[in-house]
Amino acid sequence: MASSSRLTHHLREQLQAEGYRVHCGRREDGPELAGRHWFTWAVPGMADCEVGPTCASPWDAWASALDHRLANSRIELEVFEAASVTLSPFHAATLPAETRAFAAKHGLSADMAADQIERLRAQSIYMNDRYQVNVDLVRAPFGNELGDVFWLSVKRRDRAQLHDWRELQQIKNMIVGDEHEGFEIYPAESRLVDTANQYHLWVFADPTVRLPVGYRRREVLDSGEASASGARQRPFGAKMPRA
Repeated sequence: MASSSRLTHHLREQLQAEGYRVHCGRREDGPELAGRHWFTWAVPGMADCEVGPTCASPWDAWASALDHRLANSRIELEVFEAASVTLSPFHAATLPAETRAFAAKHGLSADMAADQIERLRAQSIYMNDRYQVNVDLVRAPFGNELGDVFWLSVKRRDRAQLHDWRELQQIKNMIVGDEHEGFEIYPAESRLVDTANQYHLWVFADPTVRLPVGYRRREVLDSGEASASGARQRPFGAKMPRA
């Protein structure tokens, strides 16, 4: 019996380490959930969590979580070097299907979860193995002549910091387009926002718009050519496909 108990405890710890949680329904959750138990599964970077069936006891819920774990491969969030320039294609993320699971995943009240879901549904969200990119459309912020601007909010799925210009350039190309010009903002301290490892690009929807600052012609050197001129440059990877 003691060995069985240790095994059960170990399995539960392993499932928790992989993003599984078991929840107990309260009276305010309604008669169909009050006193019932279910698991949720989520890892950093998932746009939604998976929700298991309701069960009579927490141990039954953990057992269903174990069944889920054995039947599905866990999303692996690789640790990668910032110097890497190989990005896999982006795909559209799955948005939260209902408020309860989203609230359980993020520890929010039902009202806060509903408000957050509504904001997410107003965006386009793309993910690959490394990044999540939320895209908003800003209507003609510089006037009708320059047109609309896409606001790309970029974060690594493991929530670590980044500032690799090449990867941000590739993200811009893959999400919006190679010939669309964009920019970052380094703001006045009086309107600085710095709350998370999240990065923002503003990209013109019109591919013919050009910023009045910046280089006027293309010049790209590989590592050998740069070295010959006394500079240091990283090698380039293969050109990546669009989303």
